Amino acid sequence: MRKATNIICIVLILGYIIFLAVGWNNFPAEVPKHFNAAGVADSFGPRTTLLIDPAAMIGLFLLLALAESFPKIWNIPVEVTEDNAEDIVRTVRNMFGVIKISAVLVCAFAGLMCIYQGFPAWPMYLFVGIILLSIITGIIQLFRYR
Repeated sequence: MRKATNIICIVLILGYIIFLAVGWNNFPAEVPKHFNAAGVADSFGPRTTLLIDPAAMIGLFLLLALAESFPKIWNIPVEVTEDNAEDIVRTVRNMFGVIKISAVLVCAFAGLMCIYQGFPAWPMYLFVGIILLSIITGIIQLFRYR
């Protein structure tokens, strides 16, 4: 699962970077750089602000992949024993996988909203909801391993 989510994230990041490179000259010179909760642009900036999204994608992916690699630093809300350690590591790594993919997709959709004004905001809310749901269900599952 870990390897698969890393590959999916890398493909999404590279795909988005290629999308930006190919379409760069076709994008508007001024793009939204912030949206309110209703998905309406309320601040604008130069096209170069679009480079924030792939930088955020890469940063979030690397941070989460790094944290995922060191189970000893995880702050688990239940006692880890020899009997439950394998289940806990699997559950937390599954949470990391969902969060990594969803975080990359949130950044990609933010960029698409900046490029194509009127692009729907609901996918961002969906992926943020998936992140929260993953954390909540993961924590519930961890408490079952007590």
